[in-house]
Amino acid sequence: MNAPLLSCSNRLRRTPFSRRVEAAGVKAYTTYNHMLLPTVFRTLEEDYAHLKTAVQIWDVSCERQVEITGPDARRLIQMTTPRDLNNMADDQCYYIPMVDEHGRMLNDPVLNKLADDRYWISLSDSDMLYYCKGLANGFGLDVNVFEPDVSPLAIQGPKADELVRRAFGEDIVNTRFFRHKTINFQGTDMMIARSGWSLQGGFELYLDGSEHGEAVWDMLFEA
Repeated sequence: MNAPLLSCSNRLRRTPFSRRVEAAGVKAYTTYNHMLLPTVFRTLEEDYAHLKTAVQIWDVSCERQVEITGPDARRLIQMTTPRDLNNMADDQCYYIPMVDEHGRMLNDPVLNKLADDRYWISLSDSDMLYYCKGLANGFGLDVNVFEPDVSPLAIQGPKADELVRRAFGEDIVNTRFFRHKTINFQGTDMMIARSGWSLQGGFELYLDGSEHGEAVWDMLFEA
């Protein structure tokens, strides 16, 4: 594959997994939310064929989280989406189109509810952090809006269940679609959801704390 080189400068953020991704032989990146997103390891065709038959671990740290906490957390998020959030359970993930005042799409993230007053918006590629901060300030809402140190790692493919079973146990494998549970890794609780980009299915592990990135990566490859 012949493509222009991507110059990686300080304007592009590396991820907690970047050193492991490079050691695995990444050949191409794109940018997403001002971060590096690995796209090719062998060839596009070989990578796709492997995904269809095995399991892959994807560094999708670029799915940055907007954490919203406080008494008005749900009200703020509801102001951005036509999807009704009233019946969302604490362990549930929702696909939510986020739109502007004219109904035009701004972002199409996954919303993860952790509690009635705490949510993570797992972003597609746009700066919704500032949009949410602006709404919160303009309407005087009682919330805290910030980007936590959380970096998703996707486990995708028809053998994803097998890998997750070895790494985290049967209870995690039994997680329902678009629901999440909690695992403990080296004393730190982390969320894992049955979700992801591929039609083959799998999970997304939300790394909570960049310092654990390489240890989590190594554990999965050793499982």
